[in-house]
Amino acid sequence: MFGEIFYNTARYMNVEFAGEAWEKSIDEAKIMLKKEDKEALKSLSKLLGSTGIEGQLNQLHMVNSFLEEQIKEASIAKDKNEILYKKLGVIVGLAIVIVLI
Repeated sequence: MFGEIFYNTARYMNVEFAGEAWEKSIDEAKIMLKKEDKEALKSLSKLLGSTGIEGQLNQLHMVNSFLEEQIKEASIAKDKNEILYKKLGVIVGLAIVIVLI
C-alpha cells in the first residue's frame, strides 16, 4: 500500500517537482487514512529540504509523534466499536429468536 505512494512519486517526478509528486501520490493512494493523516504526510514534502539536518529530524519526530497519537486514537476507537458491534449482534440475534418463537 505505502509502496504505491513511493512508486507513484518516483513516476510523477519525471514531469513534476518532488513536492508536487509526493502530494499527488498521497491523494491518489488507495489507503485508509483520515484527512489529518494525509495532511501530515503531505507536510513532509514542504518540510524536508527546507532546513538543515537537525531541523528536518525535529520535523520528522513531530510528524512521527502525531501519527503515533493518531494510531492510539484509532486503536481506542476500534476497541470501543468492537464491543458495540458484539453487543449489537447479540441483541439482533435475540430479537430474531423472539420473532421466530
